[in-house]
Amino acid sequence: MQTTGYTITPRDAEVFRDLVAFLGEDVFDQRRRDGAVAKSDAFQRRISEARSVLKGLGAHDGANLTENHYG
Repeated sequence: MQTTGYTITPRDAEVFRDLVAFLGEDVFDQRRRDGAVAKSDAFQRRISEARSVLKGLGAHDGANLTENHYG
């Protein structure tokens, strides 16, 4: 199995962070019987996993989004 190294730029992390924030706030994937919209458990888990990745990158709050030497 061949492994591939990935590089994420500060701009990449910022776009990813903004997308996760948008999905977490403004996107819903199910409608309840009373007509209200909601997020399914599966969708919530995926958002949570994406936030964990951002946290691992140190980019969850944007504080560590600085250019690196690959930048």
